[in-house]
Amino acid sequence: MLWVADAGASKTDWMEAQSRWSLRTEGLNAEVEGWQRAKEKLFRAAQLLREAGKDISVLYYYGPALHREETREKMRYLLAETFRLPVEKTFVYHDLLGAARAAWGGQAGVVCILGTGSNCALWDGERIHRQAGGHGYLLGDEGSGADLGKAFLSALLHQEVPADLEEAFWNWCPFAAGRSLIHLRSLAYASPQPSAFLGEFVPFLAEKQSHPWVRALVMGRLGAFIQRTWGGWLSKLPIRYIGGVANAFEPLLQETTRKYGGVWGGVVSRVCEALVAYHVQR
Repeated sequence: MLWVADAGASKTDWMEAQSRWSLRTEGLNAEVEGWQRAKEKLFRAAQLLREAGKDISVLYYYGPALHREETREKMRYLLAETFRLPVEKTFVYHDLLGAARAAWGGQAGVVCILGTGSNCALWDGERIHRQAGGHGYLLGDEGSGADLGKAFLSALLHQEVPADLEEAFWNWCPFAAGRSLIHLRSLAYASPQPSAFLGEFVPFLAEKQSHPWVRALVMGRLGAFIQRTWGGWLSKLPIRYIGGVANAFEPLLQETTRKYGGVWGGVVSRVCEALVAYHVQR
């Protein structure tokens, strides 16, 4: 049975090619969380699949921070061991390659990841020719969920959020220990996965995206992403986006893309399914 796994910082989607049966488990970034934590998460995913009576014969795994061959090989052997697979039937790729294959298949285009993190690539239908963005929530990832959450929380701490929006936020706030700004700040610094924590503010911003202040914040951060990625390229290829932020803010993203002269190619909402289709057709 051929399977595809699409991992990000917030979630991992697993899909069986033949039946399109799917499972969502925890996000996974071994570079950030460490290999022991990665092993534990993959073991839980394997347990869930076995409990569902699912077997994997071939696995195509896409995940963040897998740009170095030595890291991919380490993940490959860990997956093979955890899922009881032959190593030669276990394939590991960087998530940006997965984004390009899901967005464009064998066609040329620009692909952008806007999820918990962000990234961008120029794809010729077979290979990535140019890449920009990424670098993590501390040094980059403009326009991502972590970036939007960081910008919003920073504005809250500096008392820059309009009173009506701040009141709505506290009514929405789901963080048990986060009923004050100091608590929220402490949660951000204490989180074992700060980027994922900051990304948890995105549902509120998405819900309030018609508010002029939120609209300006989101479009400003999306603009920062574009300026550091495809905005500096001469390519006139169409641009497609993937990721939770892209889905949540599609109208604002479309407007911002066109504002910077980009050719809007849309948002790919079912990435794992698109990757399954890609591998089935190969």
